[in-house]
Amino acid sequence: MFSCSLINHRAIVLVVIDLFFNCEKICSFAENTSSRIVFDEVLVAARKDIARKDISRLRGGWPIQDAFHVFSQHSVLSYMFLDHVMSVINQIPTLGGDLGHDESSSHAVDTVLEDNIARAAIVALTAFFRGGGKVGKKAVEQSYASVLATLTLQLGSCHGLASTGELEPLRALLAAFQAFCECVGDLEMGKILARDGEQNENEKWINLIRDLAGCISIKRPKEVPSICSILSNALDRSLRFQRESAAAALSEFLRHSDGFGPLLEQMVQALCRHVSDDSPTVRRLCLRGLVQMPSIHVLQYTTQILGVILALLDDSDESVQLTAVSCLLMVLESSSRDAVEPVLLNLSIRLRNLQECMNEKIRANAYAAFGALSTYGTGPQQDSFLEQAHAAFPRMVLHLHEDDLSVRQACRNTLKSIAPLMEIDGITAVFNTHWFSSEHRGDYEDFLRELARQLTQNLAARVDRYMASIIQAFDAPWPTVQANAVYLCSCVLSLSDDKHISSHYYNQVFGMLVGKMSRSTDAIVRATCSSALGLLLKSSNASSWKDIRLDRADSSHRGHEP
Repeated sequence: MFSCSLINHRAIVLVVIDLFFNCEKICSFAENTSSRIVFDEVLVAARKDIARKDISRLRGGWPIQDAFHVFSQHSVLSYMFLDHVMSVINQIPTLGGDLGHDESSSHAVDTVLEDNIARAAIVALTAFFRGGGKVGKKAVEQSYASVLATLTLQLGSCHGLASTGELEPLRALLAAFQAFCECVGDLEMGKILARDGEQNENEKWINLIRDLAGCISIKRPKEVPSICSILSNALDRSLRFQRESAAAALSEFLRHSDGFGPLLEQMVQALCRHVSDDSPTVRRLCLRGLVQMPSIHVLQYTTQILGVILALLDDSDESVQLTAVSCLLMVLESSSRDAVEPVLLNLSIRLRNLQECMNEKIRANAYAAFGALSTYGTGPQQDSFLEQAHAAFPRMVLHLHEDDLSVRQACRNTLKSIAPLMEIDGITAVFNTHWFSSEHRGDYEDFLRELARQLTQNLAARVDRYMASIIQAFDAPWPTVQANAVYLCSCVLSLSDDKHISSHYYNQVFGMLVGKMSRSTDAIVRATCSSALGLLLKSSNASSWKDIRLDRADSSHRGHEP
């Protein structure tokens, strides 16, 4: 037996490794002295070999790997060595200089310690999984949750490095992960890794982690709470890719959270806290996890989830906005009136802002969500929501015949949903005509003329505000919507008997149409301007407009008389 007080541990270990490497003596030394120091020095020796040699081609094998195998087969040291290696792997990013939550560059990537101690630890882990036999497997099974969580977090870091061209750390980690799957018999998870492990483009590695989490939820449900507890704490780590890994796994585990008990509250609060994370991916995944819980839990936390959605609808990243508005649609399918009413007005305002987004998926979902909100617009917030509906109405009509099919369909459904609330005589009948559902432009223009007729006859008090909104759309970024605005505006002017509308808008609109007809580069805009001008000039109101212009001219002339 060796004595700690007689000899410097590190020196002895290095002598043993460098000179004759007797694995039995190393185990005895580790068992009877400070195992941590012994394990450290074995890893340091492995690091040196990895830096200097091609360890896969050494004649007679690699002696240090034999030491890893012996440790993994030892009834006592196997648990201690596994814990030590996992601890080293978890500390590597911190030792390498973490980026922190406030990254100085948007292109910054989580870094792993450049020293080969990182690879040495991964190689040791791989050897442990492959050479431990029944003893090693027992140690791994006992630490299943912590091992799986560590491998998952490192998968994020390695994919971050792979995105910069450093592929070797990812390949080494995937080898370790595969060895882990073989060790514990998780063959399905091994197939997922073999199929998608190296996929790095378009955040496919995020889907990989979600697939792994889904597999674990089915195959090892008893391990999930412990894994989730570790990953929830990992959301506070400084490295972005590790936070993204944790969020990806947690968002999937929450789909299977029926048996979580008190842990569910901890996870929900953790995800709610991190929807303000610096990483858009973390923000998206945290929200997605909250809405993918079993419906009974979503109902329990609806108020918190809606608060998160409300904040993320204003996010600076479009991918987060899209996730937020999509999740809102999901939550509104089952939310109680008590949960929605306090945020109904704020949600309406944010959705109106998103309805003019250039991203057609966001636009379509924003219109659809506005329609879903109308279900809650009949209570104490009815008047406020009605004002929002009237404010959104003109743009909805204009996007009813835009270029994107999903937006057109969302506008149709939402217009039908809000029509009963608006209480406009004849409007429901217009929405039931074939013009309303047709994809042909001629039918759409027929619909606009009939809609203008109903509005001028039955909702004259709102026409002024509608006109202001329609005229704003003359400068919309979509030529088709510009043309729609031109035509609807002209229809309203040609049919309105309100002299205020005529006097206030005629000159402005007429001049804008002439200007757009001569300057627009889009054929549909020029053609519609020409048609709209003809509509105005042929209208029965044309003479009254001429009278208005003559009256103004006379007044101006008299004002210049001496």
